[in-house]
Amino acid sequence: MFYTVFSTNDNPAMQWQSELLEHSWKSVGQEGALIRLVATNTPERLPPQKYAHSVATSLWDVHHTTGDSYPIYNKPASLLEWVFREKPEGTVLFLDPDCVFRSPVTRRVAPGFPASQAWVDLPTGNPSTDNPFGLGTGLSFLGDHCTRVGESINPVMIPTLIHTQDLRKICARWLELCGVVRDNYRNADGHKMWEADMFAYLAACAEYGLQHEPISLGICTNWDPKDVPDAPIIHYCQTICAKDGTTLFHKHQYEPWTRIDETIEMREDYDRDFIRILNDHIDELTGTIRPPAITSRPLWRAEVKEGRVHDQILLEIQREEKSLWLNHSGKAIWELCDGSRNLEEIVSQLGKQFEVDELTLIPEVRATVGQLRAIGFLDLR
Repeated sequence: MFYTVFSTNDNPAMQWQSELLEHSWKSVGQEGALIRLVATNTPERLPPQKYAHSVATSLWDVHHTTGDSYPIYNKPASLLEWVFREKPEGTVLFLDPDCVFRSPVTRRVAPGFPASQAWVDLPTGNPSTDNPFGLGTGLSFLGDHCTRVGESINPVMIPTLIHTQDLRKICARWLELCGVVRDNYRNADGHKMWEADMFAYLAACAEYGLQHEPISLGICTNWDPKDVPDAPIIHYCQTICAKDGTTLFHKHQYEPWTRIDETIEMREDYDRDFIRILNDHIDELTGTIRPPAITSRPLWRAEVKEGRVHDQILLEIQREEKSLWLNHSGKAIWELCDGSRNLEEIVSQLGKQFEVDELTLIPEVRATVGQLRAIGFLDLR
């Protein structure tokens, strides 16, 4: 089984992120189950989700022993509770709620062989007592709390692909080491480390001999795309900017569900992709059918069945009781939507096939693909 899992508490501010992640998961046709772990004291009032299965877990916003307020304790604590109580078996794609899919993740992992996004801007060194696991001298206190500090660990971060058997090994230690890092680390301003869970995860994995394969899995919105080529996931933990540096979106300032202007020239491709995903979800909520971008690649949904009669075609999704007849021109467009061509290339091929001016075809092709996507027969890449 393949599980896409993310952890939140029941703070209403987490709801719009959860819904956006859920929308993107559905839109790309991600295989498997989507699990939202909800840390809460009121399990009878779980927040609503359209596609995700919400699982109530114990609330760990505050450390049960030290009283340290750090809601990210919920991440290892909820995973720990889930893997032992629900007993899932298979690959877990673990995300933060501020992530969206722009294409499906097809990779699976075996026990003992996790893979994770490379932490591209984390400097490391040779592991030693003063530099545990090679993670930096600022974490030298881990030498008093951890074993195998001389082992090197690949610097990785979420998104992570890991087998449920490995999660059962590390989650309790991960939670424990979160507290250790929070208790012992202070930055130049005297604040506790916000990324404590990330370093604690690496230390816990190193102690259990779990070396991750660094892969291109999720790009943060302040990274160079060259460092994370073709990442299927966008982690919008940082500001989304226009090319001139103007802030277009920041998760802590965003008011759901406000559209973002897509006509502005974006700084990076992932900025444009994120804004498109966000606006697509808003269109879905409002029932707006928007013509897809000429650069998008339409792809048939796997569950669509075809019935051909002469020069027409019947499309059906039986379990959703959806059906649609396409005429000759609609059929010609449908047959080219295999995900290998963008709309511009489809228009070009149809123009040559029927000896028609391409400019006259663009509105029809965009409208047809937009309608097929709105009904649920196509996905866009």
